[in-house]
Amino acid sequence: MKKWILISAGTLITLFLIIWFGARWYLSGSVADYSDEFKLSGLDSSVTVTFDEKGIPQIWGKSTRDVFRTAGYLHASERLFQMELIRRLVEGKLSEVFGDIAIDMDKQNRTIGFYRKGILDSENLDAESLNLISAYCEGINSWKNSRSPLPPEFVLLGFTPADWKPEDCLSILIYQTWFSHSLMDDDQPYFRMQKALGDSVLKYMTEFKSWSPATVSSGLLSSVFDGNSWPGRMSNASNSWVVSPEKSTSGSALHASDPHLQLNQIPGFWYLMGMRSADGLNAVGVTTPGIPFIAMGHNDSIAWAFTVASVDVIDYYRFTTNLDDSLQVKGIYGTENFSLIKDSVLVKGKDQPVYFTIRETPVGPVVDADSVSVLAIKWAGYDFDAAKMLKSGFLMNTATNFPSFRKAVNGLGALDVNWTYSDRKGNIGYQLGVPVPVRSFSNTFTELDGADSTLRWKGYLADDEKPFSFNPQKGWIATCNNQITDSSFKFPLPGFYDPYRIVRISELLQSKPTFSVTDMQTFQMDSVSIRARRWKSLLADGLERAGKTELAGNVRAWDGSMGFSSTEATLFNRWWRELPKALFEDELGENWPDGRKIVEAFLLNPMPSITDNIKTSDKKEDLTDISAIICTGILSDGKLKSWGETSHLTFSHPLSMVKILDVWLNLNRGPVPASGDWASLNANFNRWNKETKEFETEAGPSMRFVLDWTDVDGFTINGNLGQSGNPFSKHYDDFLENWQTGSRWNVPFARKKVEEKAVSVMVLKP
Repeated sequence: MKKWILISAGTLITLFLIIWFGARWYLSGSVADYSDEFKLSGLDSSVTVTFDEKGIPQIWGKSTRDVFRTAGYLHASERLFQMELIRRLVEGKLSEVFGDIAIDMDKQNRTIGFYRKGILDSENLDAESLNLISAYCEGINSWKNSRSPLPPEFVLLGFTPADWKPEDCLSILIYQTWFSHSLMDDDQPYFRMQKALGDSVLKYMTEFKSWSPATVSSGLLSSVFDGNSWPGRMSNASNSWVVSPEKSTSGSALHASDPHLQLNQIPGFWYLMGMRSADGLNAVGVTTPGIPFIAMGHNDSIAWAFTVASVDVIDYYRFTTNLDDSLQVKGIYGTENFSLIKDSVLVKGKDQPVYFTIRETPVGPVVDADSVSVLAIKWAGYDFDAAKMLKSGFLMNTATNFPSFRKAVNGLGALDVNWTYSDRKGNIGYQLGVPVPVRSFSNTFTELDGADSTLRWKGYLADDEKPFSFNPQKGWIATCNNQITDSSFKFPLPGFYDPYRIVRISELLQSKPTFSVTDMQTFQMDSVSIRARRWKSLLADGLERAGKTELAGNVRAWDGSMGFSSTEATLFNRWWRELPKALFEDELGENWPDGRKIVEAFLLNPMPSITDNIKTSDKKEDLTDISAIICTGILSDGKLKSWGETSHLTFSHPLSMVKILDVWLNLNRGPVPASGDWASLNANFNRWNKETKEFETEAGPSMRFVLDWTDVDGFTINGNLGQSGNPFSKHYDDFLENWQTGSRWNVPFARKKVEEKAVSVMVLKP
């Protein structure tokens, strides 16, 4: 009996190991190829792809069409599941794979209508754009349909993705313009605060922060260039920046960029790539899988990058419903009918679709309703053709000077971003790319009356009316999601602006006469928090009132750096997190986190009625009292840990929610310590985990590039994790160390230099 048990146990263990390692071996067959020759249907000529040590491809083809077909092939080979998720998110089809949990998200995205608009706008593609986007989709489909097995996610979830079509790419492009605004949009918290605190709170939402520089300020006119003149405005400010030759040690323009996006998901957002064709495409930089052009990078003439602009391009209108007819609302022309769209969501595990009706008002779709009214959304993205946006993206990659660059980026629809520019000739520039609605009202942070005609938009500012700058006398331009213009700009630019990081980069770019590439790289890793420098004195005052005099002295002497060894960084971030709760919980209840949006402005001009704690009737608390109470609570937890012990980043794969899959496939990475905070150039956007008493990083620099036009082949660019989303790939996480340490990866431009650095070559043939 004992022998039989041992034999059975041994057999089971053997079977388990065979399955465990055999399945891993099978799934590893889904890893992308980096060498040899392959057939790619639809090519006109052979295409060569060189890969460097980090898996960054540079595509060399005779035609742009062949290059885009190859780009689709490569995107699919490394990021097919990521592409499928974003496509299903945008089109409202996540429920087909994930079941009930995704129904509400699918209904929301179908209501907003990214895919509906993508289908409609695809009919407007000109012949050249249709040719290029079709080639890109065919490249995706060629890899997908020739590969077995597909990446592990498809095998484990048990589905095969449908073929890609141009309308899929256009829908994603439309969604990206929505996403760029949603990163900073605070409309909903502002609504709630206004209802709870009254109109007196509006001053905190709309206050111009005179202590925080603007990117474009009124001043002298720019110089004449390329035979054209623009009334460019002077720049005072700052997380992409450009430096003129006069301020550069090399004597050429410098360009730096580090966009902040979500970090804690696998794979990273960007796929790095070079795209080269004999008929005019010659660009290197980052791409978004699902969209076939270089979003940020450089060609042989110019470089470009963006940050979120945060201009408010969304308004919400409240319409009273007609009590006699539920299909009507009261609009500016009296009673008006809803436009009704019947839709449905397929749900995994259900025999029947979930049916619902989308109601559209004269301004846009209904996103909320009660018994007597509906709330509809007006978004600038509805007014711009995605076909023209795609065309503008292609033109951006081949632009050769500031006028052609401006024309291209102003054609990217409602993409809510600031653009920085530099070129080989030594010019630097800035352009606000987002369309700016013309409104007759100043408060865009409240619900509007749908029946009031004076509250409707009156179109958009003309391109030449939007802020831009060219070769400012200051010698540099910077943007960090900050105020775009100063208070003298003649058109209002309501938005949701970050005041802090622009202060730090402005200081640094004025710290000495000239700057080098090394300076640019050092600035990107700077962890000094302007927020901490501004408010550490209030923290210290609170510590003193709480009887912690020595600690108060340490805080006063602290430089505000959010480095790994700093305990002051831990204390400040915990204190700052608790401030809005201590200030606003009386008035806002469970919505007290909304107060984070206005806490800076409130501290400068506090309301005694809010700082006073209604639970202590015998005392009227001031800000120092509030600070002391918070400090006492934090210090009661015991010894303060350093910031490196408290601030962590974990990279999580979607499938790792099933723990055994994380163990089996080695999906997640981290935790790793994360320096910086919300207000430092090396940004760390995090959330507090009250169970572990740690800060968990969610967003930060998603890539970093620095270019000196004196040495284009010295261009450096890093992702934050790896090129591949496949856990079996050697390029799954090989940028992580570079991202942590700030060490740089060189991506040369000249073909000879690229080939010298290549570790493998793949040839695709018709």
